[in-house]
Amino acid sequence: MAILKRTLPAALAIAVGLFVLVSLLLPVPLLGAIGTYFIDAAVIIAAFALFLGLINVVRVHVGQVRERTKTWPYSVLLLVVLVVVVAIGLIFSLAGGPSAPAMRWIFTYLLTPIQATLGALLAFLIVIAAYRLLRLRNVESAVLLIVALLVLSGQATAGLLPAMAGVRSWIMDVPVLAGVRGILLGVALGTILTGIRLLLGVERPYGD
Repeated sequence: MAILKRTLPAALAIAVGLFVLVSLLLPVPLLGAIGTYFIDAAVIIAAFALFLGLINVVRVHVGQVRERTKTWPYSVLLLVVLVVVVAIGLIFSLAGGPSAPAMRWIFTYLLTPIQATLGALLAFLIVIAAYRLLRLRNVESAVLLIVALLVLSGQATAGLLPAMAGVRSWIMDVPVLAGVRGILLGVALGTILTGIRLLLGVERPYGD
């Protein structure tokens, strides 16, 4: 049983990962075709995983409704909306799919206002986080506060004080861009390291 639970999934994942990596590096048509097949199969498996996630959401919220938790009315609302949207999607799947008028109405008048509401809440959270971050506690926070004020001044007085606009442009193009590139390099190196650990079998999320 240990072989089926740990060794076999690890061996399959490492073999497929190495094969896809080699097919991307070597310009061999046969390897490329097989690598593309593996990638397409991963997409299909991810779609089934999304379906299993949907089943899990239904199971959790049905359990909350049965147990009459504090938030069970919201669970009922979620389940009703879920059933209605899925039913509409299945009914109109042959008449344009996501481009059908009913689906466009759902996206326009339901999902878009919800996204706008979450975006508005995110703006308040950003303001609160900026207030906490820019409080004067040490030299680094003072420098951060001064730079933030310079950037805001250059943005707000672009037509009144052209010099501040130039200062803002220099800050955004030189130190900020350098920091962003450093973050992207760190993310790339972390991704490569994670991929190597998966290919070597050190990390085994597929065996949990």
